[in-house]
Amino acid sequence: MDSRLSSDISWLFGLFFLGLVALTWPSTAVAHSVTFDFTGTFAAADPHSIGGIVTVPIASHPPYPASTISGSFTFNGDTADLNGSGTIGQYKGTIESLSFSVTKPITGDAYQFGFDSSGSSGRPVQNSIVVNTNGIAANQSYVLSASVQNVTPAGPIVDGDNYFAREFFISLLKPSSSVFATDALPLTPPGLSPFSLYDLVNNSQGQFRLVVARSHSDVMIMGNLTSLTLATVPIPAAVYLFGTGVICLVAMARRRMTRVP
Repeated sequence: MDSRLSSDISWLFGLFFLGLVALTWPSTAVAHSVTFDFTGTFAAADPHSIGGIVTVPIASHPPYPASTISGSFTFNGDTADLNGSGTIGQYKGTIESLSFSVTKPITGDAYQFGFDSSGSSGRPVQNSIVVNTNGIAANQSYVLSASVQNVTPAGPIVDGDNYFAREFFISLLKPSSSVFATDALPLTPPGLSPFSLYDLVNNSQGQFRLVVARSHSDVMIMGNLTSLTLATVPIPAAVYLFGTGVICLVAMARRRMTRVP
């Protein structure tokens, strides 16, 4: 065999082996992080809109749509259930990150909000996901609770008073049919269609809500989700290494075959 070819094959086998090891190496020290992306539309405010956040379309010239929200949250899929009931799964401290943007249709820009795990507001830190798998379908729910803060602008939202973002909730409530078989922390998003939409009487919390605080009271802005999806996971470098090794091995083998009389 040609010495150069033999060297190439040895190198490629080494590459193949390293990729295989990287793919199969245990990752027990790494948290099982899962990311959900979400979008939604605001539907109501209590008691009024704040700083350019529009909760209903404005029929003017030009017309303005209601404000929308888009963002994502990441949680540790290995978080232990702190509730031993078997019906309600309580996963405290599971949220690792959260960020979202809220549009201001009239001015054309957006507010940015982020997770606040420091308790800078002076309030108890909200960081949990609760899954209720009650035998009665209408009592099932999926609720995310997170402390948040203004990111852009870094200061308060000004609307006649100073408002600071304090909490954010995703509350999927009152499904029309059973959604959860167990109270395990879902690693894929529950479908939205069975869950109740915002309604002043039947579901005043909406499917998500942002709580902002001022000196003498809190204000809630509620809405409905339009999507809740599993974020695309980047392909690890080890997979590329493994795949490259396989492709190169096949190419080298074919070249070798064509050189044999």
